[in-house]
Amino acid sequence: MALRSTGFDAVERELKRMRAAQSPTIAKAIDDAAKFGNQLAVDGVFNKYGFNSRSYVEQHLGYSINPKTLTGTIYGRYRPSTLNRYATPRYRTGKRGQQVANGHTIRTIRNEPKWFRSTFQFLGKNGNQVMYMRLKGETWRTFKEAKKAGVEAKYGPSVAGSFGYMRDDLEPPIIAHLRKKYGQYAK
Repeated sequence: MALRSTGFDAVERELKRMRAAQSPTIAKAIDDAAKFGNQLAVDGVFNKYGFNSRSYVEQHLGYSINPKTLTGTIYGRYRPSTLNRYATPRYRTGKRGQQVANGHTIRTIRNEPKWFRSTFQFLGKNGNQVMYMRLKGETWRTFKEAKKAGVEAKYGPSVAGSFGYMRDDLEPPIIAHLRKKYGQYAK
């Protein structure tokens, strides 16, 4: 915020004094609004997307405040989440009454399950659980060859990507909270 007036030294001093008097109040309001916005974003992402735990979303969404520029930022991790976070294994009854794996039910959007019959999980590099999907007509041998050729594991949305889709919906409540807090601190 540049405060510049040419030839009016008294006006420039008054503008600087007003800014110095108001910036702590504005900084407190921005801090409260950023905390409120972060919690609102965590709740919104968790309620819309099928993450199994709220703590995972809280861990990968954060906020920062810069009191010098009077800005607050809410940010998230852009790394895609493994589909295991959204998946529930499905079983069917085999020939002799035993349970046999029959794919996974995946809920990337909460309460909108999709059943994938040909998915399976195994331990990948660094001990990570990885989910793959065999395509129609693909046998285990052809899958192993395709994997060597660079078939990718399946991933779900990142926390930041999920937050990006709902940013416009979260903006009005954050603005209302910012105005309310500024009004309280300005008194």
